[in-house]
Amino acid sequence: MKYRPEIDGLRAIAVLPVILFHAGLKFFSGGYVGVDVFFVISGYLITTILLNEIEQGRFSIVKFYERRAKRILPALFVVLIACIPFAWAWLTPSQLASFGQGLIAIILFGSNILFWRQSDYFAAASEENPLLHTWSLAVEEQYYIFFPLLLLGLWRFGRNPVFYIVVTLSLLSLALAEWGWRYSPTANFYLLPTRAWELGAGAICAFVLQKREQPNNQFIAWLGLLMIIVSILSFDSRTPFPSLYALLPVVGTALLILFAGDKTFVGRLLSLRPLVGIGLLSYSAYLWHQPLFAFARIRAYSEPSLVLMLGLAAISLMLAYFTWQWVEQPFRKKSYILASSRNRIFGFAAAGSLLFFLAGSFIHYGNGFPERQAPSGHTFAALRVDKMLEHNFGLNQVCEETFTLNKLCRTGEQPEVLVWGDSYAMHLLPALIHSASLNGRSIIQHTKSNCAPILDLALTDHYYGEAWARECIAFNKKVFDWLSSASSIDYVLLSSPMHIIEKATVDSQGNVFPASQSPEQVRKQLNLTAQKISELGIKVVLIAPPPRTGENLANCVAHQLVYQTGDMTSCSFSTHEFMPQHTKVMAFLSDPANDVKAFDFASILCHEEECHTYIDGINIYRDQGHLSVEGSKLMGQKYNLFGLLNDLSP
Repeated sequence: MKYRPEIDGLRAIAVLPVILFHAGLKFFSGGYVGVDVFFVISGYLITTILLNEIEQGRFSIVKFYERRAKRILPALFVVLIACIPFAWAWLTPSQLASFGQGLIAIILFGSNILFWRQSDYFAAASEENPLLHTWSLAVEEQYYIFFPLLLLGLWRFGRNPVFYIVVTLSLLSLALAEWGWRYSPTANFYLLPTRAWELGAGAICAFVLQKREQPNNQFIAWLGLLMIIVSILSFDSRTPFPSLYALLPVVGTALLILFAGDKTFVGRLLSLRPLVGIGLLSYSAYLWHQPLFAFARIRAYSEPSLVLMLGLAAISLMLAYFTWQWVEQPFRKKSYILASSRNRIFGFAAAGSLLFFLAGSFIHYGNGFPERQAPSGHTFAALRVDKMLEHNFGLNQVCEETFTLNKLCRTGEQPEVLVWGDSYAMHLLPALIHSASLNGRSIIQHTKSNCAPILDLALTDHYYGEAWARECIAFNKKVFDWLSSASSIDYVLLSSPMHIIEKATVDSQGNVFPASQSPEQVRKQLNLTAQKISELGIKVVLIAPPPRTGENLANCVAHQLVYQTGDMTSCSFSTHEFMPQHTKVMAFLSDPANDVKAFDFASILCHEEECHTYIDGINIYRDQGHLSVEGSKLMGQKYNLFGLLNDLSP
C-alpha cells in the first residue's frame, strides 16, 4: 500500500480539534467530530489492506488481528497503567468502582456499551471520566470483529456485489443514526450500529481507489477541507449527532481521501511535516489527553483555567511523542522481545488483558475501597463523600421515569400531598417528610426527569426528541387524570428548574413552538395547569430551583473534605454570581402574570447576599443545583419547608 503523507496530516486535523474541544476551548465547539474523521480514515486504510490481501489470496484473520494487537494495545496498556495510581489516590469510592468497570469494559472492547449505560458524553460528569474516550476504540474494534469476516464471506459473489452491499449497509446505518438521535440519543452516540456508516464511508473510498490512480481535484479537495472545518467550528453539544449533520465531516473526509492528492494545494498542505508529525502521534495523543484533562478536573473543585488545560494539551502531545517513539514504533518493528513473534504478541496481549481485567474486577468488587486514605489524611469512608453526592430519587428510584402507583412511591394509602415534576421535584421529598408542619400527612411522588409538570406541553431538542416529548405529555396527563379522582389529595407541589422556557416546545397536537415562543406557551399552560388543579379544590404551590451559579456546587465541599482542611466558608457564593439561566427562570416564576406562587430557596439559603452550600455540617447540594439527600432533609428539619410552602398556598 502506497504511503500517503496527507492521510497523516488529516489525522492531525482530526486529533487537534478533539483535544481542544475537551480542553474547553469554545471556539472548537464541534471538535468532537475529529473522532468521525478518524473513523473514515480507519475504514479507508484497513479496507484497502483487506481488499489487496483478499484479492491476492493471502488474507489471514490471525495476521489481521496480530496487526490490530500491535497497533492498539501497547500504547493503550501504557496509558491505563499510568492512570491507575492517580485513580487510586484521588477518586472517591464510587468513582473508583466505575473506573474498575471501565478497565474491564476496555479489555472486552465494550467501553462504549458501558458508557452508553452510564453517561451522556456532553454532560459535565463525563468530563471527569479518565477513560471516556475509549468508547471510540471499542466501536472500531467491534467493527473489525465483523467487517473482515463479512468481506471474506461475501467475496465469492464478486467484488462489485460486495461493494454494493457495503454501500447498502452504510446507508442503513446512516438512516438508523438519523432515527436514533430522535428516539435514543445516548445509544445513538455510543453504539456501533449508528457509527458503522462512518467507517463504511472510508471502506467505500478504499473500493473506489483500489483499481485506479487517485484523481487530483483542487476544488473538491478545498470543499472537503472546508466541510470539516465548518463542522468543527459550527457544531456544538446541541447538534443532533450522529445524524445527517455528520455527513458534513464524514463526506468532507471522504472527499479529501479521494481527491486531495499530492498535486493539489490541500494535499501538499496536509503533507507538511508539522501536520504529518502530529498525525503520526495522533493515536497516542488521543489516548493521553482525556486522562490528563479528567484528573485535572477531579483535582480542582471548579473548571481548571484554560491556560492550564492548554498546557495539559501540550503535555499530551509530548507524552504522545515518547509513547510513539518507545512503545508504538518498537512494537510495530518487532524491536522488543515481546513483539518478536506472533505467539509473543498474542501472549503479551492476553497477559496484559488478563491483568487489567483482574485489576478492574479487584477495584469493582472492592466497592472502590472506601478505607483508602484521602489526600486530606482521612479515609474516604470517614468523609462520606459518596453519600453526600448520591442521586436523590425522592422516595425511591422506581418513582423516577413512568407513572406508577407503586407503594414505594407513597408514604400512606390515602396520600394528601402530591409532589409532581422532574428531578427538582424528586429532591424535595426528604425535606417534606422531615418538615414538622407535614403533621402526619402522607405523600405521593409522581416524577419524570426533565419533564416539567405542565399539561399539554413539553420541551424538545436534539437530546429529548419529539418522541420523548410525547412521553412527557402523556405522563403529565396520567398524573392529572389520577389527581382528578384522588379525593384524599389537598396539596399539590409542582417543581422544575423550568429549562423548558429556553427550549423549543411541542404540544399534544404535534405543534412545535420555537424557543423564542416558549416562555409565552409555558406561562399559558402553567396557568392552565394551576387553574385545573385549583378547580379540584386543591391547593397548589410551585417550588423554584435552589440558587445556582453554573458550577458544581457540591464539588467545592467535596474538594475541601478530600484534599484540604475542611474550611467550607470558601464554598459560599454571592447572589451576584447566579448563572444567567437561574436569573431568567426566577424572573419568569416571579412574574405577576402567573396564577401560581413560587417558593424561592434563596429565602433560606441566602443571607445578606451570600448563599451557603454547607450548613450545620451538611452538604446542601449534590451537583450544580439539586439538593443532596441530607441537604434536603435539613431543609425540612431546620427550616420546616412544608410550613413555608403552606404559607404560600392560596
